Amino acid sequence: MKVLDIEGKTVEEATKKALSLLKINDMNKINIEVLDEGKSGIFGFGISRPAKVRVYYQQEDDIGQQAKEIIEKILMLMEIEAKVKDYKESENKVYVELESPSSGLIIGKKGKTLEALQFMINLLVNKMTNSEKKIILDIESYRAKREKALRKLSKEIALKVARTGKPWTLEPMNPFERRLIHLTLQNDSKVTTKSEGQGIYRKVKIMPVEKR
Repeated sequence: MKVLDIEGKTVEEATKKALSLLKINDMNKINIEVLDEGKSGIFGFGISRPAKVRVYYQQEDDIGQQAKEIIEKILMLMEIEAKVKDYKESENKVYVELESPSSGLIIGKKGKTLEALQFMINLLVNKMTNSEKKIILDIESYRAKREKALRKLSKEIALKVARTGKPWTLEPMNPFERRLIHLTLQNDSKVTTKSEGQGIYRKVKIMPVEKR
């Protein structure tokens, strides 16, 4: 958390100057402490004193490092033998690569343990850093491998559906994986897709396009 002291004719003016200087538009992203409410002279006479505020803010460049430290503390408290190997930031996401001798345990069946860990870490990191950036956890490039496998699977199933004329329902998937299936097959003129079920983990149904 960084601190900035700034003055203005009034508390409101000092606050506006701070927001402008920091290029922050959302008041919820800063905490303000009034150090001095200031004093204005009477009709332009007398001793005047500027208002002074202290602004506590989170610099965007620090989110990745803060996320790294929080994640490693969480892993330690959960007694998971892992550490942050690397992290990269984009405009609204922080990609975190983990390293662990127990990668299979962290990934879990179909990546569900990794997804659950990512969900929990997002809640904690966003709350503790007051940032809305999404944390994407990965380990041993699992997400890229999973994406490649899902694309391959969806194309293979699409061929079967087109050949047999029978629909095929895939296993329950998270929103990202379902979207991946839909996008992979969106230009296939022989099949169409739709999500079925409720909740986070829903199924994708691949169906033949009816011939007219």
